[in-house]
Amino acid sequence: MVSSMLHMWRGNADTLACVAAFGATTFLLRLYCKRLSHLLWVFVSIQPIIWIPDSTQWADAQIRQLLPSVSPTHVFGAITAAFGISFLLSFLNKPKEPKFVVDEDFLANTANFQAVYAGATQSNIGAVVSELRAGFLHGVSKPLAKRREQLLGLRRFLVENEAALVQALKDDLGRPEYEGLYYDVLMPVSEIDHTLKGIASWAAPKPVGGSVLTFPSTQWLQEEPVGVVLVISCWNFPINLALLPVIGAVAAGNVVVLKPSLTSPATGRLLRDVLPKYLDPRVITVAGPFSCSDIECSQTLLQHRFDHIFFTGSSRGGRAVMELAAKHVTPCTMELGGKNPVFVTADADLSLAAKRTIWGRMLNAGQQCIAPDYVLVDEKVADKFCELTKYWVEKMYGKDPKTSGNIGRINASQTNRIIGLLSGHGGKVIVGGGHDKAANHVDPTVILVDSPSSPLLKEETFGPILTVLPVKSLDAAIDYVNAGEKPLALYIFSSSAADQNRIITSTSSGGVTVNATLFHAGHPDFPFGGVGNSGFGVYHGKHTFDCFSHKKPVLVKATWPDGGLLTDPFFLYPPWTSTKISVLRVLAKFM
Repeated sequence: MVSSMLHMWRGNADTLACVAAFGATTFLLRLYCKRLSHLLWVFVSIQPIIWIPDSTQWADAQIRQLLPSVSPTHVFGAITAAFGISFLLSFLNKPKEPKFVVDEDFLANTANFQAVYAGATQSNIGAVVSELRAGFLHGVSKPLAKRREQLLGLRRFLVENEAALVQALKDDLGRPEYEGLYYDVLMPVSEIDHTLKGIASWAAPKPVGGSVLTFPSTQWLQEEPVGVVLVISCWNFPINLALLPVIGAVAAGNVVVLKPSLTSPATGRLLRDVLPKYLDPRVITVAGPFSCSDIECSQTLLQHRFDHIFFTGSSRGGRAVMELAAKHVTPCTMELGGKNPVFVTADADLSLAAKRTIWGRMLNAGQQCIAPDYVLVDEKVADKFCELTKYWVEKMYGKDPKTSGNIGRINASQTNRIIGLLSGHGGKVIVGGGHDKAANHVDPTVILVDSPSSPLLKEETFGPILTVLPVKSLDAAIDYVNAGEKPLALYIFSSSAADQNRIITSTSSGGVTVNATLFHAGHPDFPFGGVGNSGFGVYHGKHTFDCFSHKKPVLVKATWPDGGLLTDPFFLYPPWTSTKISVLRVLAKFM
C-alpha cells in the first residue's frame, strides 16, 4: 500500500492499483497484527517493494504480455475484489456447528439397553453404566435437540409435581412451603430456563485467532461432553443439589447417573419413581435410593469408571469419594462446606447485619453449606449486635419457633449432635436454646462466646445455632479466619469501602457477599464453589456446562497450492541448519 501511494505521488501508478495494494495489506494486518510487533513485521516485509520504483509498470507489462486481451485495470480490480472478499471472510471465519454422528439403529435396539430400561439396582449398576457408556459413544445425548428435550422433561417434572415435591420436603425436613418452593422448585426451573437460552451459544465452537507459526490455518475450541457423569446428591436440599448439576451435565451433552440421598427418603423416592417418566433413561438414570445406606450405595457406584464425579456433602465424605475415584483417575467436582465467617465492623448498620445474618443462618434450620456459621464482631458494638439478633429472631420466628411454621426440622441423624452443642460451649445464650429431641427441633439460637476455644468454633455447626465472638480489631478477625480452613462463603457488614476491600483481599473463600448473606450464590452468572477444604470446581449457569465439558482445541492446516512456501515452510523439518535456526529466532518474536 505504501509503495503504491508513493508511485501514485510520482505519477507512476493508478488509483486501482493502490486500492488493490490496500486490500492486500489490510488482509495481512487482519491475519497477523495481534500485537504492535506484528504490525512492524508486516511493514518491514513490504519495504523492498517501496524501493522498486517501476514495480507497478513492470506488473502492468507482465499482465499485458500474459493476457493481451485483458486490461490490467480489470486484473487489478479482480485482485482487489479477491482481497476484499478474503478480508470479509476473515471476520466470518467461524467453524460450522458440529454435526454429531448418531447411530440410530444401535440406539433403537432395546436389547442394547436392557439394564437401563429395567432400572438401576444394587446388583445391575455395572451393566447400567456400561450401557450408558455405549449409548453415549453412539451419540444418544449429543445433538442439541436431544439436550433440549431432556431439559424440558426436567422442567415438566418440577412444574407438574410442584405440590408433591413441596410435601416431600416437608416430610423429610419439615421445610416451610416458601423455602421448599423457592430452593427446590423455582430455583431449578430458573436454572433450566437460563440454560435453554444459552445452550446454543455455549455449545458452539469458539473461533481462535491465527498464529504466525500455524498460518495458514483455521482453529477453534470444540465443546466436547466428557462422557458418563455421576452426580452424588446431598440430603439438605435434595432436589436442588440433585438437579442443578444434572442440568449442566445434560446441556453439555453427557449421560448421567444420579444418586439421590437416602437420608431424605420422600424426595429420593420421587426422584426414583417419578422423574424417569419425564426423561430418556439412556441419558439420565436414577440410581437409588436403595435399601443400603448412602455410603454403601456410593461405594457400589464408585467401583465403576465414570468420566466425571460431582459430589455434594461433607469434607469427610468428599475425601472418601476422591479415594475411590483415584482408582480410575476420575476428575471430581467437590461441593463441600466449612465454617463461614461474618465480619461486623464498628461502623456497620448493626440492625441490618443482625437481620440478614439471622435470616441466612436459620434458613433450612441452618442446614446449608453457605450459611453464616459464626460472627466476628468489633467488641465495641458486640452487646448491641447481640441485642439486635434477639430482636430479629423473635420478629421472624415468634416466641415459640416450633409452632411458628417458619423453620424446618433438624435431620434425624444430626439431632443429637446439634443438641449436644447447646451445652458445654462456655458461652452465654442470647436467644433460643430450646429443643425437642423427639420432634427433631432446635430453636433458632444465638450464643455469645468469649474464647476461640469454644467447641462451637471448632467444626461446622450445620444447624440453627449462631456463634458470636467479639474481636479487638479487624486485624485480629482476619488473622483468626486465615488461621483456619478456607470457608465456602464469607460475609462482610461494614460501611467502609477500605475495610471491605481489606477483608476481601486478605482472606480466601469460595465467595463473598457484602452487607448481606447468601446472595452471591444466587446470581445466575456467578460461579459457585469452594476453595481448599471447602471444595474445588464451580457450577451454576454456564459454569455447570463448562464443568462437564472438555474444551478441545482443533486446528485445520490449509493445503494451498503454493509449493509449501506458506503451508509447509522449509524451516520446520530437519536437517537443522543455521539458516533455519535464524528463521526460527525471527519468527519467535512474533508468536
